[in-house]
Formats: sequence, C-alpha cells, structure tokens
Amino acid sequence: MKPRNLLSRVLSCTAAAVMLAAAVTMPFPEKTAVAAQTATIANPFIWSDVPDDDIIRVGNNYYMVSTTMFFTPGAPIMKSNDLVSWEICNYVYDTYANGDVQNLANGKHDYAHGQWATSLRYHNGYYYVFFGSYGSGKSYIYKTDDIENGTWTRSEINGMYHDASLLFDDDGRNYLVYGGGGEIKIKELNAEMTGFKSGGADKTLFKTGLDGLAGEGAHVHKIGDYYYVFVIAWPSGKRRIELCYRSKELLGYYEGKTVLDSGLGTYGAGVAQGGIVDTPDGKWYGLLFQDHGAVGRIPVLVPVTWQDNWPMMGVDGKAPVTFEVDGGYKGTRLATDDFFDYDSNKLKLEWQWNHNPDNTAWSVTERKGFLRLTNKHTAKSVIHARNTLTMRTEGPACTSYIALDTKGMKPGDHAGLSAFQYKYGNVGVRVEDDGTKKIYMAENGGYGGSDILGSYDKIVEQVNLRGDNILLKAEFKFNNVDANFNVSNNIDKVNFFYSYDGTNWTKIGNELSMSYDLKMFTGYRSAIYSYGTKNTGGYADIDFFCYERDEWNMPVFIEPDEYGHFYRDTFENSADKWTGRGPATVTVSSEQSYEGGKSLFVDGRTSAWNGASKALSTNVFEPGETYSFSTKVKFVSGGIADTFFMKLQYVDSTGETKYSPIAEGTALKDDWIQLTNTKYTIPEDASNMYIYVETENSTNSFYIDEAIGGVEGTHIAGPDIGVFIVHGDVNCDGKVNIYDVTAARKGIINGITTPLAEANADVDGNGAFEAADLVQIHNYVMGRITEFKPYETESE
Repeated sequence: MKPRNLLSRVLSCTAAAVMLAAAVTMPFPEKTAVAAQTATIANPFIWSDVPDDDIIRVGNNYYMVSTTMFFTPGAPIMKSNDLVSWEICNYVYDTYANGDVQNLANGKHDYAHGQWATSLRYHNGYYYVFFGSYGSGKSYIYKTDDIENGTWTRSEINGMYHDASLLFDDDGRNYLVYGGGGEIKIKELNAEMTGFKSGGADKTLFKTGLDGLAGEGAHVHKIGDYYYVFVIAWPSGKRRIELCYRSKELLGYYEGKTVLDSGLGTYGAGVAQGGIVDTPDGKWYGLLFQDHGAVGRIPVLVPVTWQDNWPMMGVDGKAPVTFEVDGGYKGTRLATDDFFDYDSNKLKLEWQWNHNPDNTAWSVTERKGFLRLTNKHTAKSVIHARNTLTMRTEGPACTSYIALDTKGMKPGDHAGLSAFQYKYGNVGVRVEDDGTKKIYMAENGGYGGSDILGSYDKIVEQVNLRGDNILLKAEFKFNNVDANFNVSNNIDKVNFFYSYDGTNWTKIGNELSMSYDLKMFTGYRSAIYSYGTKNTGGYADIDFFCYERDEWNMPVFIEPDEYGHFYRDTFENSADKWTGRGPATVTVSSEQSYEGGKSLFVDGRTSAWNGASKALSTNVFEPGETYSFSTKVKFVSGGIADTFFMKLQYVDSTGETKYSPIAEGTALKDDWIQLTNTKYTIPEDASNMYIYVETENSTNSFYIDEAIGGVEGTHIAGPDIGVFIVHGDVNCDGKVNIYDVTAARKGIINGITTPLAEANADVDGNGAFEAADLVQIHNYVMGRITEFKPYETESE
C-alpha cells in the first residue's frame, strides 16, 4: 500500500467517508434549500472541545477565543459572520513559555494547565487577550491590531489570575475581573495595558455565598446603565447554572440572579459559563458550554431577552435544542483531511502539538508530501512523547486514519495513531530488538495513578506487519441522537483497526471506554505520534491523515430553483425580508404590480439613498463569484422621469462600507422598467452584503416587483430596461437642433404628447416642461450656453 498518486489518496479518504455515511442515519433535513428559506441548527452548534469561550463582535464579524490548555499553538481565534459557522483564523501564540514544563522535558509537564480561560476584547483599534497559566504561575496580556493575520505583542504579570475578564470602561480606565470559589474580585490595569496600575482599584466585587463550586468563570460587560458580571456555579446536589450580577456602579453593590438553569434537551448537564454578544440588528445571544463526556466541553448558543434590564437566557428558561437561521450556513469543521502537501513547515490551523514541539524534529518538506516525525528524544509512552500532532474529535461520532510508512523506524520505536487523553488507546507499529515490526493496540497501563507521567503502554494485541506500509484507524462513538435531536447518555467508545488496502479493515485490540479525565482536562483528540523507547534517530513518515464525522450541522448547500433563481421575491404574501433604508418604509401594496397582484411600495423617502434593501448571505452569494440580479421598478407621481440604481452595499476587508453599482435605468412616470445585470461579480472581500434600490436625485415614492437573484447568465424576462433621456431632444430624433426649438414652442402651446419627449424637454429637471425649459433649449441651440442648468428652488 503506497498511495502516492494524489487521486488515489483522495479516493482513499473518500471511501472512508462513504462507508461512515452509510453506517449512520441522522435526523437532518435535506441539505439543499432556497436562499430565502430558513435552516435548522441544532445545539451544540459546535460538537467539539471548545471550552471557556469568550466572544466579541467587531462590525459584522464575530471572534471567539477558547481554551486549548497545553496544546500549541495556543489560544485559537475563531471567526464567524453568522454566529453558527466558525473557522480558526489565527492563534494568539506559538509558545506562551519555553521551560521544561511547556516542553514536556526532564520529568515535567503542563497537562491540565497551560492556557486557561481567556478573555478577548476590542478597544480603540486593538484586540486584547488575557489569560493565566498554572503551569508558569504567570498571567499574560496579548495585543494586536490584526486579529486574523497579525502577530501579537505580549506582557507578563506575575501570578495566576483565575478565569479573568477584561473591561475597558467608558471613563478610559481598564480593569480585570477574576476569581473563583464564589469570590469575584477586580483589579485595575494601567493605561498601557501592560500590567496593573499602581494604587489602582483592588477589591472583592461580590461573593455568591453558594456551596459546591460557588462561582468562577467571570465575564464582565458594560451595557447601558449597568455593569454585568456573568459567572458559573455548581451548587451541591444541582447542575451547573449561569448567574448574572449587576450594578450601576462598577465598584458598588451587586445584586445577583440565575439567568439560566438548563440542560440541553434530554442531556441534563448544565449549560453555563460564558458571556453575551449582540448582533448588528440588535439581537442578543449567550455563548456558553456544556460538559459532554469524552468529546470534551462543547459550545451552546442561547438567545437572550432583556427583562427588567436582566439578560435572561434561553427559550422559556431552557437552552434550545434547535433554532432557525436565515438562508444557508457553512457549519463548523474543526478537523479535516491533510495530505501534507506543503511548500513550507507551516501546518493547517486545525493541527496543534502536544506541548511545545521540537521544531528540528518534524518536517513536511524533508520528504515532499509526507509528515516526517524524527525521534530526537526517547519516551516511555505517548504521554511522554514530544512532537505528537493532534486534531480535535467531533460528535456524535467520527473516524480518523493515517497511512504510515515505517521504513525509517529503528528497534524500540513506536509510531501510529492515538485516541489521545490520559486514558489513551493507540494503534500503531513498534519495532522489536531484532527488527521485527508489530502492528499493535495499546492502552495506558498506568491509568488511574496519581501522576500522569506514570503512564505506560499495555499491549493488548499485536500482529506481524507485512512490508513497511500500513493504514491505521480509530473510530470514535460519543453519543446517539434521536429524531428530535435529543442526545443519548455518553457512549464514549473507540475501536481500532488496520488495513493494507484501505478497503478491508481488521479490528485489533479492545474497544476502549474513553474517559474525560481532569489530569488532562481536554476532550479526546486524534493524535499522530512517533517516539523511540531505546534510541534516537529513527523516524516515521505519514502519507496522509483522513477524517470524517457523522452528520451534525453540516453545511446547507443553497441550490437555485429550476429557473436558476436563488431568490424570487414577488411580494404576494410578504415583504420577503426587504426593509427600508434610512427613514424609508416598505409595505406590500395592491395598487401596482408588474406580475401577480401586488408589489412592494417604498415611501417616506427624504433622501435619494432612502430606498429598499435586502440582506444577502455570503453562504449563498459568495464573494468573488458572478451572479444575475434583476428587479422591476415603477413610480407614479413626482415628476416626468426618474433614474433608479440597483447597488450592492458591503463591508470590505478594511472594515469600510462600500457601494458597488449593479444596474441602472431611467423610468418614465407610470412605466415599469427593469434593472438587470446578468453578470455581476461580487467583490472578493465583501461581507455584510445588502442589495438595494435607490434613485439618483429624487425622493419620489416608488414600487418594486419580482426581485430576483440567480445564477450567472440567467435571463430574466421583463419590461424595457428604461429610456435614454437626451435633454433638449424634444422631437426624439437623437439630436438637439433648431427643430427641437420648434417642437418645444408647439409643446408650450399645445402640450407634449409623449412621455419621452416630455422628459427630454424638461431640461432643468423640475418634473415639468415649462417656458424656462424652452428658453434654455433655444439658448443651447443658438450656442449661448453649453449645458442645461438644473432647476433651483428659492432656498437654494
């Protein structure tokens, strides 16, 4: 087995995906939809280990930081445009410290420590991150002006400040709210955000007075007149709950309230710990998490409603099992295939190392298309091994496998794939003293001891390896899900397999019962490992890593209808999510229609830009791609002719709002025209997109009908695309000359009979043909003026 051909490697991963998909049936709807419809999202909206979330919104983008403990790079920054589809875009640090603890060296480790609950905030053009580490006994403030692509500067503070949250107050002062054991404290930071302010505020804000886990995980917000501090508690004999304390004075008296006491459907563990965020349209959500067995601590999104200035979470006090989002969504994938085809030693963002790696002992360029792990250190088990490369697992079930080339392995070497936690299970190859290679499955023979470094391999089963190449697989099963999206009790099992051809798999060893153990404090991961037990210098080459998961909040792919339309808004039953811009209002009207019996009436305009708009989802209309857009427009009062524009409003990569023209046309009063462009390309850096209709100068009320967005090149039938106004061309022959003066004189006496001629004759644009227009036409033809002067009101 040596699938070096890229197609065969892709097919190998695809075959695994097909087999997994065939083995499971999930209660999700068809994964296609019309863009105007809603899609169902199930909680947890991310079924993976993403704990201690903190979320902010900057403009139209949401950013989240979470805890990854001892894995590096660390403090992942995730980005979303819709609160449910997330991707990793950056890490705060490559290494937060570089001692034996962080390097897994000389009998020391950072398991269950490292980066703990982290605060993320945006202030005056900069992003700030704060976290403490029990591994180093210090806390850290990181800062950048580019959260997605930039590097971060760092300041160190002596001492571990537990579960801290940053606050930038309205008066320019900065604070840290932190604490545990039910006692929440505050300490003032300096203006430079490099440490604490000498002589600044330093006190206890409040005590919860609860027993059990009395309160920690603070998230502080200033909203309106109140300071809000959210904390998690786990009172004795009860589940975890989310508490909120508030005060109108930061250092004053705080009153508290339980804002959520809920499991998730039939899964009863409490949903708690996190903060809140608002959307651009004024909605509020809480981002919390739930302990979920071996897969880890998983994020849950809950709506927030304000009741007497209290942010109450959930729907009728419960975390919703499902909720609706507009249009489609991309979903979240925190694990992915990798064929290791890199040009430099920079891995996909889904990968993290167990502790700091030895960067001289791994490469994806030394052997092109392979991950090479070189054994420069000896180890007793995967728990002790440096340069173990990990990726999250995902629920409700998932599968990962690797292609291992063992030619570089030496006697005493171990390499393979691990279901990685304190209670680990490995499927791999080890080399005996005589050079014989064994495929093996091992468990942690030291599991349950007081010291995680007491771990050692207990070989459960082994067989001889034929040749040098083998496929190794781990199948994870965390939970079952019923048709109502209720989640079963934890199954938490993993099984191991090997194969020579990727089609026929042989189970090896025991089914491992996984356990979320606090000695590691992370969910299970797929981990690629290689280490020597006797000598250094050996190496393992991994051809590819393949991954698949059971269906859960998978992307909804928006498909056009049979006519090529992603949306077709006829306004027969509703405004179809069109809204007014500025003070303009939109209402469904039966007074006018192009097709059917109704249209959308746009009224209350005080400026030309006040029109009608509709949000476009980037999950449907992708930046950089080309589409067809059309709408019909008509006005019935306010002038002879009016020019209309259809445009795209969007936010570019710098955060600036831009306006891109799509189509334009000039309509005569009482006539429908079509604004259309069958090949409009959305700017590549566009986000927060709105298509809208406005006029050039007027504030006339108008109607729109049959608004369509479709596939590139889609022809959309309709009326004319408008008229071409030539001011002064009263006889409509395409020229302005003495014959137009004659026609204008007759028009003053007898009236002008055609709307186009009347629009051409209205050279000052005041909406009527009058003697002043005749004078200008005469002077223009005589050469006394070279352009027509617009009408000016007395105030102008």
